[in-house]
Amino acid sequence: MRTLAAIFLAASVVAAPLAAAAGDIDPEAARAVFEDRCSKCHSLDRALRKNKDRAGWEKTVLRMKRYGSGMISDEDVAAVVEHLTRVRGPNP
Repeated sequence: MRTLAAIFLAASVVAAPLAAAAGDIDPEAARAVFEDRCSKCHSLDRALRKNKDRAGWEKTVLRMKRYGSGMISDEDVAAVVEHLTRVRGPNP
């Protein structure tokens, strides 16, 4: 049970700044970060076939960050989440 609580706390600590920073991200810069970082491991079409709300994209991008072994920074996460929420949100 402690592990689950620790995971929830860690996710909350990471997600809060991402949501706060979302309005400050240039859309073209966010697209460029998405294209550069995400294409290193898979096709961009993989993400662009999905529709998720901001929380769903945050969860997905944070998971990808763990797989990426340092290829995605916290700033990159915020940019990618912003881009994907804008172009592939629940109702694109």
